[in-house]
Amino acid sequence: MEYKFIKKKVSDSTFFLIESKERNILENFGIYNWNSEAVQEIIDGIEESKTLPKEEPYEWANEDVELNANENGVWLYDWLTHRAGEKDTEKLNSFLTHSEMITFLSDFKKFVEENQE
Repeated sequence: MEYKFIKKKVSDSTFFLIESKERNILENFGIYNWNSEAVQEIIDGIEESKTLPKEEPYEWANEDVELNANENGVWLYDWLTHRAGEKDTEKLNSFLTHSEMITFLSDFKKFVEENQE
């Protein structure tokens, strides 16, 4: 997967933005006030989900994206696109392997650590 991280300062808020041509849903993780501990909590949840049955997934969400992870991998739901009126489930759902999501989040965590004030 290809993605790019961007830091943007607006007044007293720091935004960590994400650009991804392959998986637009990853851009919904870009919100303000991220810290490395919060990203690590999601990584830990995904690691632990590798043995969870689909009926008991690890769950995380913000207002724009929902993440569910279990033994089968990581499912993302795009609430931002849904609120914009999209109904096509292929555009609203994205599936990643544990490895793909952990790599993305590890890269994001490193970026946040290097750019926190």
